Amino acid sequence: MSAVVQDWRPHFPSLAKGDTESQGLLDRAPVVTLGAGEAVFRAGSPCGNYVLLLEGSIRVQLIGEGGREAVLYRVQPGQSCIITTCCVISAEAYPAEGFTESPVAALAISKPVFDRALETAPAFRRFVFDNLGGRIAEVIARMDELAFRPVERRLVTYLLARTRPGETLSVTHQEIAAELGTAREVVSRHLKRFEGAGLVRLGRGTLEVRDRPELERLSTILL
Repeated sequence: MSAVVQDWRPHFPSLAKGDTESQGLLDRAPVVTLGAGEAVFRAGSPCGNYVLLLEGSIRVQLIGEGGREAVLYRVQPGQSCIITTCCVISAEAYPAEGFTESPVAALAISKPVFDRALETAPAFRRFVFDNLGGRIAEVIARMDELAFRPVERRLVTYLLARTRPGETLSVTHQEIAAELGTAREVVSRHLKRFEGAGLVRLGRGTLEVRDRPELERLSTILL
């Protein structure tokens, strides 16, 4: 176990400076670990723990008709998963699924302990609802993007955000489709058109932006 896992305080400073009950809660919480590419939760599964991430990254996504994936958000060190928070509070099953993108370590707080802590640990209670409120706004913005922005604009935004001049991005069309909440065939069609216009160069599982200024221009005019 790495040093970062042994001490949760650098990742959760508000809790580290909080009341002794909140500090003790995290001190006593067991650490759970998962390898890269493992399921953290699946749609329909029960939620038994509130989780605070210490290491790694978790991708949370919805699965639509035909198995189409749409990435909602990622959980990073110092955060908790808002869907997990909602489910552990309501005792409802998960409506989405989460997978590790890298080896993960997290503190797991069982629902009975979580429920008691909301009453007895003020700093923990503030953290739970501050994190929930702030990140719900992110998810709403993400859903607005998926529902109302054209795929072409989302693709241009994705390419500009994920690449740097002269850099080759290792990514498949299916992975891009999941990020954009669309079908792989749609992504492939747009990328082929971009390649024909000299904007990108496509390889097997790779992508390079060749005309960034034109992509930036497109990002300002696509509605």
